[in-house]
Amino acid sequence: MPSSAEALADDIASTHTWLTTTLFCISLFESIFRPDPTSVICLFGFYSTAHRSAPAMRSFAIFLALTVVVDVLWFIEYSPLQYMALDALWEVPRRGQLALILSLLSVLYKLISIGVSVRLYRAYAAAQKLVEQFGQTSSGEAVLPGSLAAKDSAPGGMR
Repeated sequence: MPSSAEALADDIASTHTWLTTTLFCISLFESIFRPDPTSVICLFGFYSTAHRSAPAMRSFAIFLALTVVVDVLWFIEYSPLQYMALDALWEVPRRGQLALILSLLSVLYKLISIGVSVRLYRAYAAAQKLVEQFGQTSSGEAVLPGSLAAKDSAPGGMR
């Protein structure tokens, strides 16, 4: 039976997977209008969730934060709103409007994903610390203090 920490990590991982999948799809369509490395970076997110890897999750969050910086630079330098007021948005060609909308959606999902990634990183790091402190069972789960596996592995064990 999974511990409450593992259940919480699984819930966060499920949310993270959905966010990363949505972000991946947005970035694929966004790359039609402008270069975007986010789809490749999402692979780090998928890997870190599948392997419950705290270091990979940290890398994903850092790389995703860097893409937010790139998006902000794009908004400042290259977006259709660079020289216009919001009132003139309707006069922007449809291609520019789609690039702007997808970029805004992408930034929103990236910011949410970064927050969820940090929470998941902390959960994975805590689980790793438990494994280092108490060891793990044959199924790869952490041996929690007071559990049957912990009593069984104690000197003298259960008989």
